[in-house]
Parts: sequence; structure tokens; C-alpha cells
Amino acid sequence: MTVTFSNEDDHKFHKLTDQCFTANPKLLTKANISVPLTTRTIQPRRYFVATRINQAALATATWQPVTGAIALHKHERLIYDLGALYVGHFQVAIDVAGSPMDAPLLMRTRFAEQLQELSVDASRVTSWLPTAWIQDDTRHVELLPTTVQFERRYSCRYIMLEPVGQSLKWQPVLADAEFEEIIDDFRQAA
Repeated sequence: MTVTFSNEDDHKFHKLTDQCFTANPKLLTKANISVPLTTRTIQPRRYFVATRINQAALATATWQPVTGAIALHKHERLIYDLGALYVGHFQVAIDVAGSPMDAPLLMRTRFAEQLQELSVDASRVTSWLPTAWIQDDTRHVELLPTTVQFERRYSCRYIMLEPVGQSLKWQPVLADAEFEEIIDDFRQAA
């Protein structure tokens, strides 16, 4: 078998011009883009709530089955375990308990493939890998109840949700967490 590579414009899938990627329309017409995207919904299997996230706390965590809504108090973090590694999109319903909201909710979320990753301070990571690849998300939630949907696709088994700077008068209540797995099975298209 002989493999040859060509660096001519007609054979490139994309090229970089003026710092923008431009797709090669001739090659795109040859691609079969009619493969339906297959997904399935995964519910977290278990969770635990912790005030400290370090290696010792993670190693001695008392996991509980996910059976309903979970209220988080100041300095608490909720960690969901999906049971296996998945790639896809996450969403969670958030409500309020206690007094009416007197401030927005600032929620930090970390997606991790291994439990130990949750204890790493991402701001201190020095690597050749761009820190934009660290699977963190921080967002303000102005009005509750709502369902927060994460548009970015994540690869994870563990999801840590941490309300920061919240009011002492009310607590966020998290429920109905779902991970929409994207199944890349192109064998179906063949």
C-alpha cells in the first residue's frame, strides 16, 4: 500500500488565510455529512457534598445515591459521579430555598475525567497545553428557578458544582442533572 501526501490547495481540507480557517468547498461536497447524531441521556449515579476538596477529602468521600434535589449551603460543593467517562453536554435545574434571592448566583463548575482532578487549582497549572482546555466554567445566574445548560462539549465522569459568593439568606437547590452523551458511532453510516 502506498500513501502519498500533497500540499497543494486542491487537496487540503482547510487552509489558514489571514488568521482564519477557510474550508475547502470541493472536499466538503465529497464528505458524507448526513450521518445522524446519536445521543443518550445519562443521570448521575451518586454524589457527595464537601466543604473541602483535597486528596484526603476525595479519598474518604461518603457517596450517596442521587434521589432528588440537593441544597447547597455556603462553602459547600456538590460532586456528581456519572459512573463512567462520557463526552457530551450537561444541564442542571437550579431553584432557591430560604429567603427570596437578594443577589445573583455565581456558579463555578469543573468537569473532570478523574476524581483527583477536582482538587487541582487550575490557576496554578503550568503546561504547554493551553489552559483554555481545562474544563472549568463560571457563570452568573440572575434569576431562579432555571435550568442551566452548558453549551460546550465536555469529556468527564465527575462534575463539581460550587456556588461562590452567595447570600447567607438563601441556598441554591440543584436537581434533575442530566448529561447528554454524544455517541460518535460512524459505523452506522457505513
